[in-house]
Amino acid sequence: MNEKSKISRASSFKPIVLAVACVSLLCLSACAGSKSGAGAESASSATTTVVEGGGTKRTAVKDSAITLFEEAIAASTSDPEKAKSLLQKAISEDKGFAEAWFNLGVLHERSGQKDEAVKAYEKASALRPEWPDPYVNLGVIYVKQGKEAEGEKLFLKVVDDKNGLDPYNAQANLNMGMLYRKRGVEIIDRDSGGVEPEFSMKATDKGVIKNKEANSMFIEAVRYVRRALAGDSNNIYCYENLSAIYYMMNSLEVARLVNDQAIQKQIERNAELDEQLKAGTISQFDHDAKYISDKSMGAVYNTSGLIYLANGQVALANAEFKKAVAVDPGLVDAWLNVAGIAVNVQDYTTAYDAYNKVLALEPDNTEAYLSKGVAARGLNKLDEAETIYRDIKKKNPKYVAAAFNLAILYQEYYLKLEEAKKMLEDFIADPEAQKQIPGRVKEAQTRVKQIEDIWAAKKKAEEDMAKMQKMIEEMEKLQKEQEAAEPQ
Repeated sequence: MNEKSKISRASSFKPIVLAVACVSLLCLSACAGSKSGAGAESASSATTTVVEGGGTKRTAVKDSAITLFEEAIAASTSDPEKAKSLLQKAISEDKGFAEAWFNLGVLHERSGQKDEAVKAYEKASALRPEWPDPYVNLGVIYVKQGKEAEGEKLFLKVVDDKNGLDPYNAQANLNMGMLYRKRGVEIIDRDSGGVEPEFSMKATDKGVIKNKEANSMFIEAVRYVRRALAGDSNNIYCYENLSAIYYMMNSLEVARLVNDQAIQKQIERNAELDEQLKAGTISQFDHDAKYISDKSMGAVYNTSGLIYLANGQVALANAEFKKAVAVDPGLVDAWLNVAGIAVNVQDYTTAYDAYNKVLALEPDNTEAYLSKGVAARGLNKLDEAETIYRDIKKKNPKYVAAAFNLAILYQEYYLKLEEAKKMLEDFIADPEAQKQIPGRVKEAQTRVKQIEDIWAAKKKAEEDMAKMQKMIEEMEKLQKEQEAAEPQ
Protein backbone atom coordinates (compact mmCIF):
# COMPACT_ATOMS: atom_id res chain seq x y z
CA MET A 1 0.00 0.00 0.00
CA ASN A 2 1.48 3.33 -1.03
CA GLU A 3 1.67 6.27 1.31
CA LYS A 4 -0.79 8.76 -0.17
CA SER A 5 -0.39 12.49 -0.15
CA LYS A 6 -2.29 14.25 2.59
CA ILE A 7 -5.23 16.42 1.58
CA SER A 8 -4.87 19.78 3.28
CA ARG A 9 -8.28 20.27 4.86
CA ALA A 10 -8.26 24.00 5.53
CA SER A 11 -6.19 26.99 4.67
CA SER A 12 -3.90 29.01 6.86
CA PHE A 13 -2.51 26.37 9.19
CA LYS A 14 1.26 26.17 8.20
CA PRO A 15 1.58 28.15 10.51
CA ILE A 16 -1.70 29.84 11.27
CA VAL A 17 -2.08 32.96 9.17
CA LEU A 18 -4.30 35.41 10.96
CA ALA A 19 -6.31 37.81 8.84
CA VAL A 20 -5.06 41.27 9.62
CA ALA A 21 -7.15 43.76 7.75
CA CYS A 22 -6.20 46.30 10.39
CA VAL A 23 -2.60 45.90 9.30
CA SER A 24 -3.22 48.51 6.65
CA LEU A 25 -2.37 52.14 6.62
CA LEU A 26 -4.91 54.32 8.35
CA CYS A 27 -6.27 57.24 6.40
CA LEU A 28 -6.37 59.99 8.99
CA SER A 29 -8.98 62.17 7.36
CA ALA A 30 -11.47 59.35 7.04
CA CYS A 31 -11.24 58.08 10.58
CA ALA A 32 -12.19 60.98 12.83
CA GLY A 33 -14.51 59.85 15.57
CA SER A 34 -14.27 56.15 14.72
CA LYS A 35 -13.31 53.64 17.33
CA SER A 36 -10.33 52.39 15.40
CA GLY A 37 -9.45 55.52 13.46
CA ALA A 38 -6.82 58.19 13.75
CA GLY A 39 -9.10 60.42 15.73
CA ALA A 40 -8.22 63.84 14.39
CA GLU A 41 -10.03 66.12 12.00
CA SER A 42 -9.02 69.52 10.69
CA ALA A 43 -6.65 69.85 13.62
CA SER A 44 -4.94 73.15 14.13
CA SER A 45 -1.24 73.42 14.83
CA ALA A 46 -2.02 73.88 18.51
CA THR A 47 -1.62 70.82 20.74
CA THR A 48 -4.20 71.82 23.31
CA THR A 49 -7.36 71.47 21.22
CA VAL A 50 -9.40 68.48 22.40
CA VAL A 51 -11.17 66.33 19.83
CA GLU A 52 -13.10 63.07 19.94
CA GLY A 53 -11.30 59.93 18.82
CA GLY A 54 -11.18 56.23 19.59
CA GLY A 55 -14.10 56.52 21.97
CA THR A 56 -12.21 58.92 24.26
CA LYS A 57 -11.14 62.54 24.25
CA ARG A 58 -7.60 63.21 23.17
CA THR A 59 -5.33 66.02 22.16
CA ALA A 60 -5.44 67.04 18.51
CA VAL A 61 -2.53 66.36 16.20
CA LYS A 62 -0.47 69.18 14.71
CA ASP A 63 -1.26 70.13 11.13
CA SER A 64 2.39 69.75 10.17
CA ALA A 65 2.43 66.16 11.44
CA ILE A 66 -0.83 65.37 9.66
CA THR A 67 0.59 66.64 6.38
CA LEU A 68 3.63 64.37 6.71
CA PHE A 69 1.35 61.50 7.69
CA GLU A 70 -0.79 61.94 4.57
CA GLU A 71 2.31 62.10 2.38
CA ALA A 72 3.41 58.81 3.95
CA ILE A 73 0.03 57.26 3.10
CA ALA A 74 0.45 58.29 -0.52
CA ALA A 75 3.96 56.82 -0.70
CA SER A 76 3.27 53.64 1.26
CA THR A 77 2.80 51.37 -1.75
CA SER A 78 5.23 52.82 -4.26
CA ASP A 79 8.04 53.74 -1.86
CA PRO A 80 7.70 52.16 1.61
CA GLU A 81 11.10 53.43 2.79
CA LYS A 82 10.12 56.99 1.93
CA ALA A 83 6.84 56.43 3.78
CA LYS A 84 8.75 55.27 6.86
CA SER A 85 10.93 58.36 6.75
CA LEU A 86 7.88 60.62 6.48
CA LEU A 87 6.20 58.89 9.42
CA GLN A 88 9.34 59.30 11.53
CA LYS A 89 9.31 63.02 10.66
CA ALA A 90 5.62 63.19 11.63
CA ILE A 91 6.48 61.62 14.97
CA SER A 92 9.25 64.18 15.46
CA GLU A 93 6.67 66.91 14.80
CA ASP A 94 4.19 65.43 17.27
CA LYS A 95 5.53 62.78 19.66
CA GLY A 96 2.01 61.85 20.76
CA PHE A 97 0.93 60.87 17.25
CA ALA A 98 -0.10 57.26 17.94
CA GLU A 99 -1.39 56.64 14.41
CA ALA A 100 2.00 57.50 12.93
CA TRP A 101 3.63 54.99 15.27
CA PHE A 102 1.04 52.39 14.27
CA ASN A 103 1.57 52.86 10.55
CA LEU A 104 5.32 52.79 11.06
CA GLY A 105 4.77 49.40 12.70
CA VAL A 106 2.74 48.26 9.70
CA LEU A 107 5.52 49.21 7.29
CA HIS A 108 8.17 47.58 9.47
CA GLU A 109 6.09 44.40 9.57
CA ARG A 110 5.62 44.39 5.81
CA SER A 111 9.35 44.62 5.29
CA GLY A 112 10.03 41.80 7.73
CA GLN A 113 11.37 43.96 10.56
CA LYS A 114 9.30 42.28 13.24
CA ASP A 115 11.23 43.62 16.24
CA GLU A 116 10.90 47.18 15.00
CA ALA A 117 7.20 46.59 14.29
CA VAL A 118 6.66 45.37 17.86
CA LYS A 119 8.34 48.49 19.27
CA ALA A 120 6.19 50.76 17.11
CA TYR A 121 2.93 48.98 18.00
CA GLU A 122 3.83 49.07 21.70
CA LYS A 123 4.47 52.81 21.43
CA ALA A 124 1.12 53.32 19.69
CA SER A 125 -0.74 51.38 22.38
CA ALA A 126 1.07 53.29 25.13
CA LEU A 127 -0.02 56.59 23.62
CA ARG A 128 -3.60 55.39 23.01
CA PRO A 129 -4.30 52.49 25.38
CA GLU A 130 -7.99 52.56 24.42
CA TRP A 131 -7.25 51.86 20.74
CA PRO A 132 -7.69 48.18 19.73
CA ASP A 133 -5.65 47.99 16.52
CA PRO A 134 -2.10 47.95 17.98
CA TYR A 135 -3.07 45.12 20.35
CA VAL A 136 -4.49 43.09 17.47
CA ASN A 137 -1.38 43.46 15.32
CA LEU A 138 0.91 42.70 18.24
CA GLY A 139 -1.14 39.61 18.95
CA VAL A 140 -0.75 38.43 15.36
CA ILE A 141 3.02 38.80 15.52
CA TYR A 142 3.16 36.86 18.78
CA VAL A 143 1.05 34.02 17.39
CA LYS A 144 3.23 33.77 14.29
CA GLN A 145 6.26 33.60 16.58
CA GLY A 146 4.71 30.66 18.44
CA LYS A 147 3.70 32.75 21.47
CA GLU A 148 0.06 31.77 21.19
CA ALA A 149 -0.89 32.50 24.81
CA GLU A 150 0.53 36.02 24.59
CA GLY A 151 -1.27 36.67 21.33
CA GLU A 152 -4.57 35.37 22.70
CA LYS A 153 -4.22 37.60 25.76
CA LEU A 154 -3.95 40.67 23.52
CA PHE A 155 -6.93 39.63 21.38
CA LEU A 156 -9.02 39.14 24.52
CA LYS A 157 -7.99 42.57 25.76
CA VAL A 158 -9.94 43.81 22.78
CA VAL A 159 -12.92 41.42 22.64
CA ASP A 160 -13.39 40.07 26.16
CA ASP A 161 -17.13 39.89 26.89
CA LYS A 162 -16.84 41.84 30.13
CA ASN A 163 -13.91 44.23 29.84
CA GLY A 164 -12.93 44.26 26.16
CA LEU A 165 -12.05 47.55 24.50
CA ASP A 166 -14.20 46.67 21.49
CA PRO A 167 -16.11 43.37 21.92
CA TYR A 168 -17.25 43.34 18.28
CA ASN A 169 -13.88 44.21 16.78
CA ALA A 170 -13.86 42.17 13.58
CA GLN A 171 -10.15 41.39 13.41
CA ALA A 172 -9.65 40.42 17.04
CA ASN A 173 -12.72 38.17 16.96
CA LEU A 174 -11.64 36.62 13.68
CA ASN A 175 -8.19 35.93 15.08
CA MET A 176 -9.68 34.31 18.18
CA GLY A 177 -11.85 32.17 15.92
CA MET A 178 -8.81 31.09 13.95
CA LEU A 179 -6.96 30.15 17.12
CA TYR A 180 -9.82 27.86 18.16
CA ARG A 181 -10.05 26.51 14.62
CA LYS A 182 -6.34 25.70 14.75
CA ARG A 183 -6.75 23.91 18.10
CA GLY A 184 -9.61 21.81 16.79
CA VAL A 185 -7.58 20.78 13.75
CA GLU A 186 -4.61 19.87 15.97
CA ILE A 187 -6.85 17.59 18.07
CA ILE A 188 -8.16 15.84 14.96
CA ASP A 189 -4.64 15.43 13.56
CA ARG A 190 -3.45 14.04 16.89
CA ASP A 191 -6.26 11.51 17.07
CA SER A 192 -5.99 10.52 13.41
CA GLY A 193 -2.62 8.92 14.13
CA GLY A 194 -0.99 10.50 11.10
CA VAL A 195 -3.61 9.33 8.62
CA GLU A 196 -6.58 11.22 7.31
CA PRO A 197 -9.52 11.38 9.75
CA GLU A 198 -12.62 9.48 8.79
CA PHE A 199 -15.79 11.48 9.20
CA SER A 200 -19.14 9.75 9.47
CA MET A 201 -20.76 10.48 6.14
CA LYS A 202 -23.95 8.47 6.59
CA ALA A 203 -27.14 10.48 6.44
CA THR A 204 -27.83 9.86 10.12
CA ASP A 205 -24.38 11.07 11.14
CA LYS A 206 -23.92 14.12 8.94
CA GLY A 207 -23.22 17.23 10.93
CA VAL A 208 -21.60 15.27 13.75
CA ILE A 209 -17.87 15.09 14.35
CA LYS A 210 -16.80 12.15 16.47
CA ASN A 211 -14.25 13.94 18.64
CA LYS A 212 -16.15 15.99 21.23
CA GLU A 213 -13.06 17.91 22.32
CA ALA A 214 -12.41 19.06 18.75
CA ASN A 215 -16.07 19.85 18.27
CA SER A 216 -16.06 22.13 21.32
CA MET A 217 -13.11 24.04 19.85
CA PHE A 218 -14.93 24.48 16.55
CA ILE A 219 -18.09 25.66 18.32
CA GLU A 220 -16.07 28.34 20.08
CA ALA A 221 -14.42 29.25 16.79
CA VAL A 222 -17.84 29.70 15.18
CA ARG A 223 -18.92 31.98 18.05
CA TYR A 224 -15.96 34.30 17.55
CA VAL A 225 -16.15 34.37 13.75
CA ARG A 226 -19.87 35.11 13.83
CA ARG A 227 -19.19 38.00 16.17
CA ALA A 228 -16.50 39.19 13.78
CA LEU A 229 -19.12 39.22 11.02
CA ALA A 230 -21.39 41.26 13.26
CA GLY A 231 -18.57 43.81 13.47
CA ASP A 232 -17.80 43.73 9.74
CA SER A 233 -20.32 42.04 7.48
CA ASN A 234 -18.09 42.65 4.45
CA ASN A 235 -15.04 40.79 5.77
CA ILE A 236 -14.45 38.01 3.27
CA TYR A 237 -12.01 36.25 5.62
CA CYS A 238 -14.85 35.74 8.11
CA TYR A 239 -16.92 33.90 5.50
CA GLU A 240 -13.96 31.77 4.44
CA ASN A 241 -13.11 30.78 8.00
CA LEU A 242 -16.71 30.12 8.95
CA SER A 243 -17.14 27.89 5.91
CA ALA A 244 -13.89 26.03 6.70
CA ILE A 245 -14.89 25.52 10.34
CA TYR A 246 -18.29 24.09 9.40
CA TYR A 247 -16.46 21.83 6.95
CA MET A 248 -14.24 20.59 9.77
CA MET A 249 -17.36 20.02 11.89
CA ASN A 250 -18.70 17.90 9.02
CA SER A 251 -21.67 20.26 8.61
CA LEU A 252 -21.20 20.21 4.87
CA GLU A 253 -24.50 21.79 3.85
CA VAL A 254 -23.92 24.78 6.13
CA ALA A 255 -20.32 25.01 4.94
CA ARG A 256 -21.52 25.16 1.33
CA LEU A 257 -24.11 27.81 2.17
CA VAL A 258 -21.54 30.07 3.82
CA ASN A 259 -19.06 29.48 1.00
CA ASP A 260 -21.65 30.52 -1.57
CA GLN A 261 -22.39 33.62 0.52
CA ALA A 262 -18.71 34.57 0.31
CA ILE A 263 -18.76 34.37 -3.47
CA GLN A 264 -21.95 36.45 -3.64
CA LYS A 265 -20.52 38.94 -1.16
CA GLN A 266 -17.56 39.66 -3.44
CA ILE A 267 -19.90 40.44 -6.34
CA GLU A 268 -22.26 42.65 -4.33
CA ARG A 269 -19.62 44.47 -2.27
CA ASN A 270 -17.44 45.30 -5.25
CA ALA A 271 -20.44 46.57 -7.22
CA GLU A 272 -21.38 48.76 -4.25
CA LEU A 273 -17.86 50.19 -4.01
CA ASP A 274 -17.75 50.86 -7.75
CA GLU A 275 -21.02 52.81 -7.49
CA GLN A 276 -19.73 54.82 -4.52
CA LEU A 277 -16.53 55.68 -6.38
CA LYS A 278 -18.48 56.70 -9.45
CA ALA A 279 -20.72 58.90 -7.30
CA GLY A 280 -17.70 60.47 -5.63
CA THR A 281 -18.75 59.44 -2.12
CA ILE A 282 -15.50 57.55 -1.50
CA SER A 283 -11.93 58.12 -2.59
CA GLN A 284 -9.93 55.84 -4.86
CA PHE A 285 -7.79 54.98 -1.83
CA ASP A 286 -10.82 53.86 0.19
CA HIS A 287 -12.24 51.98 -2.81
CA ASP A 288 -9.03 50.05 -3.34
CA ALA A 289 -8.58 49.35 0.38
CA LYS A 290 -12.06 47.85 0.70
CA TYR A 291 -12.27 46.11 -2.67
CA ILE A 292 -12.48 42.29 -2.43
CA SER A 293 -9.81 41.12 -4.83
CA ASP A 294 -9.91 37.87 -6.77
CA LYS A 295 -6.73 36.87 -4.95
CA SER A 296 -8.47 37.12 -1.58
CA MET A 297 -11.03 34.59 -2.86
CA GLY A 298 -8.40 31.87 -3.25
CA ALA A 299 -9.01 30.43 0.22
CA VAL A 300 -12.77 30.48 -0.44
CA TYR A 301 -12.33 28.38 -3.58
CA ASN A 302 -9.98 26.06 -1.70
CA THR A 303 -12.58 25.42 0.99
CA SER A 304 -15.22 24.95 -1.70
CA GLY A 305 -13.04 22.22 -3.16
CA LEU A 306 -12.74 20.54 0.22
CA ILE A 307 -16.52 20.49 0.59
CA TYR A 308 -16.92 18.91 -2.85
CA LEU A 309 -14.23 16.38 -1.97
CA ALA A 310 -15.99 15.41 1.27
CA ASN A 311 -19.12 14.72 -0.79
CA GLY A 312 -17.15 12.52 -3.18
CA GLN A 313 -17.27 15.01 -6.08
CA VAL A 314 -13.60 14.75 -6.96
CA ALA A 315 -13.76 16.43 -10.37
CA LEU A 316 -15.54 19.48 -8.98
CA ALA A 317 -13.11 19.60 -6.05
CA ASN A 318 -10.14 19.50 -8.38
CA ALA A 319 -11.59 22.33 -10.46
CA GLU A 320 -12.02 24.49 -7.35
CA PHE A 321 -8.46 23.84 -6.16
CA LYS A 322 -7.14 24.80 -9.58
CA LYS A 323 -9.28 27.94 -9.53
CA ALA A 324 -7.79 28.79 -6.14
CA VAL A 325 -4.19 28.61 -7.39
CA ALA A 326 -5.15 30.53 -10.54
CA VAL A 327 -6.30 33.56 -8.53
CA ASP A 328 -3.65 33.15 -5.82
CA PRO A 329 -0.56 31.33 -7.10
CA GLY A 330 0.98 31.68 -3.65
CA LEU A 331 -1.74 29.70 -1.87
CA VAL A 332 0.23 26.71 -0.61
CA ASP A 333 -2.73 24.76 0.77
CA ALA A 334 -4.50 24.82 -2.59
CA TRP A 335 -1.35 23.59 -4.37
CA LEU A 336 -1.10 20.78 -1.82
CA ASN A 337 -4.70 19.85 -2.56
CA VAL A 338 -4.11 19.89 -6.33
CA ALA A 339 -1.16 17.59 -5.72
CA GLY A 340 -3.05 15.45 -3.22
CA ILE A 341 -5.84 14.66 -5.65
CA ALA A 342 -3.31 13.98 -8.38
CA VAL A 343 -1.48 11.44 -6.20
CA ASN A 344 -4.70 9.70 -5.26
CA VAL A 345 -5.68 9.29 -8.92
CA GLN A 346 -2.08 8.33 -9.76
CA ASP A 347 -1.46 11.45 -11.88
CA TYR A 348 2.07 11.64 -10.54
CA THR A 349 3.30 14.14 -13.13
CA THR A 350 0.77 16.77 -12.01
CA ALA A 351 1.50 15.99 -8.38
CA TYR A 352 5.27 16.25 -8.91
CA ASP A 353 4.90 19.65 -10.59
CA ALA A 354 2.53 20.93 -7.87
CA TYR A 355 4.90 19.92 -5.08
CA ASN A 356 7.66 21.79 -6.89
CA LYS A 357 5.39 24.87 -6.86
CA VAL A 358 4.97 24.51 -3.11
CA LEU A 359 8.70 24.09 -2.55
CA ALA A 360 9.42 27.18 -4.64
CA LEU A 361 7.14 29.11 -2.27
CA GLU A 362 8.24 27.34 0.91
CA PRO A 363 11.65 25.68 0.45
CA ASP A 364 11.60 24.35 4.01
CA ASN A 365 8.17 22.70 3.71
CA THR A 366 9.14 19.18 4.77
CA GLU A 367 5.67 17.76 4.13
CA ALA A 368 5.76 18.92 0.51
CA TYR A 369 9.32 17.62 0.11
CA LEU A 370 8.31 14.22 1.44
CA SER A 371 5.24 14.16 -0.80
CA LYS A 372 7.42 15.04 -3.79
CA GLY A 373 9.26 11.82 -2.97
CA VAL A 374 5.93 9.97 -3.11
CA ALA A 375 5.24 11.48 -6.54
CA ALA A 376 8.77 10.66 -7.72
CA ARG A 377 8.24 7.09 -6.57
CA GLY A 378 5.04 6.94 -8.60
CA LEU A 379 6.97 8.17 -11.66
CA ASN A 380 9.46 5.35 -11.07
CA LYS A 381 12.14 7.88 -10.14
CA LEU A 382 13.16 5.57 -7.33
CA ASP A 383 16.65 6.98 -6.85
CA GLU A 384 15.22 10.49 -6.44
CA ALA A 385 12.59 9.26 -4.00
CA GLU A 386 15.22 7.52 -1.90
CA THR A 387 17.45 10.61 -1.97
CA ILE A 388 14.57 12.75 -0.71
CA TYR A 389 13.66 10.36 2.12
CA ARG A 390 17.27 10.01 3.26
CA ASP A 391 17.82 13.76 2.99
CA ILE A 392 14.85 14.41 5.28
CA LYS A 393 16.04 11.77 7.75
CA LYS A 394 19.46 13.41 7.86
CA LYS A 395 18.28 17.01 8.18
CA ASN A 396 15.24 16.36 10.34
CA PRO A 397 15.57 13.00 12.17
CA LYS A 398 12.39 13.64 14.13
CA TYR A 399 10.29 13.81 10.96
CA VAL A 400 9.62 10.08 11.13
CA ALA A 401 7.32 9.87 8.12
CA ALA A 402 10.44 9.84 5.94
CA ALA A 403 11.64 6.63 7.58
CA PHE A 404 8.23 5.04 7.03
CA ASN A 405 8.22 5.96 3.33
CA LEU A 406 11.78 4.73 2.88
CA ALA A 407 10.72 1.35 4.29
CA ILE A 408 7.80 1.24 1.81
CA LEU A 409 10.22 1.96 -1.02
CA TYR A 410 12.37 -1.02 -0.04
CA GLN A 411 9.43 -3.29 0.62
CA GLU A 412 7.21 -2.61 -2.40
CA TYR A 413 9.54 -1.25 -5.07
CA TYR A 414 13.01 -2.66 -4.44
CA LEU A 415 11.55 -5.89 -2.98
CA LYS A 416 14.43 -5.96 -0.49
CA LEU A 417 12.45 -7.45 2.36
CA GLU A 418 15.26 -7.92 4.87
CA GLU A 419 16.25 -4.24 4.66
CA ALA A 420 12.59 -3.20 4.67
CA LYS A 421 11.84 -5.26 7.78
CA LYS A 422 14.79 -3.73 9.63
CA MET A 423 13.64 -0.22 8.64
CA LEU A 424 10.09 -0.93 9.76
CA GLU A 425 11.24 -2.34 13.10
CA ASP A 426 13.44 0.72 13.67
CA PHE A 427 10.46 2.93 12.84
CA ILE A 428 8.21 1.05 15.27
CA ALA A 429 10.82 1.35 18.04
CA ASP A 430 11.18 5.12 17.54
CA PRO A 431 9.24 6.94 20.31
CA GLU A 432 8.66 9.86 17.95
CA ALA A 433 6.77 7.58 15.57
CA GLN A 434 4.31 6.55 18.28
CA LYS A 435 3.96 10.18 19.31
CA GLN A 436 3.54 11.70 15.84
CA ILE A 437 1.87 9.07 13.68
CA PRO A 438 0.68 6.10 15.76
CA GLY A 439 -1.55 5.05 12.87
CA ARG A 440 1.54 4.46 10.75
CA VAL A 441 3.14 2.49 13.58
CA LYS A 442 0.20 0.08 13.46
CA GLU A 443 0.56 -0.15 9.70
CA ALA A 444 4.29 -0.80 10.06
CA GLN A 445 3.54 -3.62 12.50
CA THR A 446 1.15 -5.08 9.93
CA ARG A 447 3.81 -4.78 7.25
CA VAL A 448 6.39 -6.59 9.42
CA LYS A 449 3.85 -9.35 9.93
CA GLN A 450 3.26 -9.47 6.16
CA ILE A 451 6.99 -9.89 5.52
CA GLU A 452 7.24 -12.59 8.18
CA ASP A 453 4.22 -14.33 6.68
CA ILE A 454 5.84 -14.20 3.24
CA TRP A 455 9.00 -15.72 4.65
CA ALA A 456 7.03 -18.34 6.59
CA ALA A 457 5.03 -19.20 3.49
CA LYS A 458 8.21 -19.37 1.44
CA LYS A 459 9.85 -21.61 4.04
CA LYS A 460 6.81 -23.87 4.19
CA ALA A 461 6.70 -24.02 0.40
CA GLU A 462 10.40 -24.96 0.35
CA GLU A 463 9.82 -27.60 3.04
CA ASP A 464 6.83 -28.97 1.15
CA MET A 465 8.88 -28.99 -2.04
CA ALA A 466 11.69 -30.80 -0.25
CA LYS A 467 9.25 -33.39 1.10
CA MET A 468 7.73 -33.87 -2.31
CA GLN A 469 11.15 -34.22 -3.86
CA LYS A 470 12.08 -36.78 -1.24
CA MET A 471 8.88 -38.71 -1.89
CA ILE A 472 9.59 -38.67 -5.61
CA GLU A 473 13.12 -39.90 -5.02
CA GLU A 474 11.87 -42.69 -2.72
CA MET A 475 9.24 -43.70 -5.26
CA GLU A 476 11.84 -43.79 -8.02
CA LYS A 477 14.14 -45.83 -5.81
CA LEU A 478 11.32 -48.26 -4.98
CA GLN A 479 10.42 -48.57 -8.62
CA LYS A 480 14.00 -49.39 -9.52
CA GLU A 481 14.17 -51.99 -6.77
CA GLN A 482 10.95 -53.57 -8.03
CA GLU A 483 12.24 -53.62 -11.56
CA ALA A 484 15.48 -55.21 -10.40
CA ALA A 485 13.59 -57.91 -8.48
CA GLU A 486 11.49 -58.94 -11.45
CA PRO A 487 12.66 -62.14 -13.26
CA GLN A 488 14.48 -61.49 -16.49
